Amino acid sequence: MDDNRLQEALSGLHSTIGNVLNKHDEHLRSEEKGIRDMRTGGLRRFPFPGQPGGKSSASALEEKGVKVHHGAHGEVFELKAGAKLADVIETKQTPDVSLERWLAATMLGDRCEDKAALDFANDTKSISGGSTGVLLPTAFQGQWVDNLRSFMVLEASGMTTATMLNRTVTASRVVSDPPVGWRAEGAALVAGDPTFELQNLVAKTLAVRVQATAELAYDSPDFGSQLLQVMGQALAHEVDRVGLVGLGTSNQPRGIINTPGIQSIAAVGNPTHRNLVTGVQRLLEANVPLEVADRNAIMSPRTWATLANLQATDGQPIMRPQAIENMAYRPTTSIPNNLGAGTNQSFILMGDFRDLVLGVRMEASVEALRLQSFADNLMLEFVGWTRVDFMVRRPASFVALNGVTAA
Repeated sequence: MDDNRLQEALSGLHSTIGNVLNKHDEHLRSEEKGIRDMRTGGLRRFPFPGQPGGKSSASALEEKGVKVHHGAHGEVFELKAGAKLADVIETKQTPDVSLERWLAATMLGDRCEDKAALDFANDTKSISGGSTGVLLPTAFQGQWVDNLRSFMVLEASGMTTATMLNRTVTASRVVSDPPVGWRAEGAALVAGDPTFELQNLVAKTLAVRVQATAELAYDSPDFGSQLLQVMGQALAHEVDRVGLVGLGTSNQPRGIINTPGIQSIAAVGNPTHRNLVTGVQRLLEANVPLEVADRNAIMSPRTWATLANLQATDGQPIMRPQAIENMAYRPTTSIPNNLGAGTNQSFILMGDFRDLVLGVRMEASVEALRLQSFADNLMLEFVGWTRVDFMVRRPASFVALNGVTAA
């Protein structure tokens, strides 16, 4: 065989080997992608262990205040207050535009002057027209939930957020602390009441409807940002309300105050700082750590003003006792003032708000509606909705100071 034919044969052999190796690499990458998608339901978080610069997924999530629970249907993310879903859930394609810009492009369509946002909305087929609605792309689901949470007083107080993979999710809660006792060798263990019980989180739909003139929507450069804020605040206020006082009927979640097993202090009357110290005492007696028990008190604005205006007989303001000097007094209109026999009472809620779990479905919808109001007055109507439920994981972690009146 001459040198030319030998060279051609070797070149062909190298090409064949290269093709085989490339196909093998593609197959491995495809399998890795399939495994990743099965594990995360299409969501990618952090580099796998062993990748350059990568940590274990669990440790990287822990650093961001997120735990992962593995169930039959996939992974559930549990977030501490302040942790961001948008930070820990990365999609296959991270968009170059923000949620606000996408929202404006989706609502305004070809009238939107933000070309990049409009191109992304067209690529994702999320231009809204007529009375049709669009689902938020996966890339924005975390931002939508984070936006809602950012306006909530329960989030500021330490609430836990957990993603829901299905409409109904079974979880466990602590009914009572387990009994303990010293025993002699060979003696029988003393049985106590059940410590845990199962409880279902059932996603319930909450919607908000907003109107705006067509001229404002088309002409305002920050319309998407304004719409997101207005919708987020409205939804957050109602989610806060049911998380605090929800009855658990009429398609709404059950709130803390109506959960059996929470502690209560009756007939507070005109509130003083001493009442809050008593509340801390009750939490400590229920094994809530001091550094948590003395941190948050949620109350109505009327109660907040009464405490802020406390004065001694000489007209000087009464300072807080050292035991609660770092407590955050969190006023919210979600707590009513028309309770009690005289319809003039309110309550103060204290506790370990980490034991309040907000379950959220990772889906949401935003619709632009052109109804009769559009034909009559060029009024656009926007509808947004989310699906949530609440569960008190340990009722003894909360105490309600009831019968609070105004000074």
